[in-house]
Amino acid sequence: MDDAAARLLAFRYMTTTARRAPDVYRWCRRLLGHRERQSDCTALWSDAFDLLVVLIADSETFAAGIARRVAAAEQVAAKFDQDRKRAAA
Repeated sequence: MDDAAARLLAFRYMTTTARRAPDVYRWCRRLLGHRERQSDCTALWSDAFDLLVVLIADSETFAAGIARRVAAAEQVAAKFDQDRKRAAA
C-alpha cells in the first residue's frame, strides 16, 4: 500500500475507533515487538498515527484488518444516523 492510502486508512481508523490514543499507541508498539513503557500512557494521536501508517504500509494483512474494522464502524455509524433520521421524521 502506498503512503497516501496508508495515511488515509490510519486517519479513518482514528476517527472511527472508540480506543484512546495511548491504547492504540501501545498496541502498535507491541505489534512492532517493543516492550511497554511508562511513558506510553502519555502518547498522543499523532504518535499513534505515525505507527499506524508504518504498520499499514508494511503489512497488507494488517491493512486489511484495519480496513475491515473501519468498514464495520462506518456501517454502524451509518445505521445509527439512518435510525436517528427516521425517529426525527
